[in-house]
Amino acid sequence: MKTKKPSSSVNLDKLSHLEKQNSELREKLARSLADYVNLEKRIENQRQFFVTLTTISIITKMIEVLDDLRLTQDHLQDQGLQMTIDKFFNVLKNEGLEEIKAKDQSFDPTFMDCINTQDGEDNKILSVHKKGYLLNGQVIRPAQVIVGKTIINN
Repeated sequence: MKTKKPSSSVNLDKLSHLEKQNSELREKLARSLADYVNLEKRIENQRQFFVTLTTISIITKMIEVLDDLRLTQDHLQDQGLQMTIDKFFNVLKNEGLEEIKAKDQSFDPTFMDCINTQDGEDNKILSVHKKGYLLNGQVIRPAQVIVGKTIINN
């Protein structure tokens, strides 16, 4: 013969089991929501990374065109071309581009590549072979420079 538990005891066991199950489901829900939020952040970071990569790629190509325009201007000395160059550079500047100031500065390998040394004040930039640029504070092309170096003759 089976002995039945009193109904209140069975109800307490069921209630305890349901409360435990409810607690586990709430924890799973909280973890799932946190995972979803993290996924959204990761996707946004990846999207921003690809936008930045694309922007750098396009701006780098435009810098090459700017170099060509400036070389042409050096030979032609045309006022209309200079206005176009200035306008083009301002468009790039509005996108976050800025020139690395190198002439007469101390050599900084973070922003510059030394392509040659010449007799002159130690570690000072004597001339800029190719301008360098930052995009939103990040070096996208270091300045190519000629650096001074004291030459000791015996």
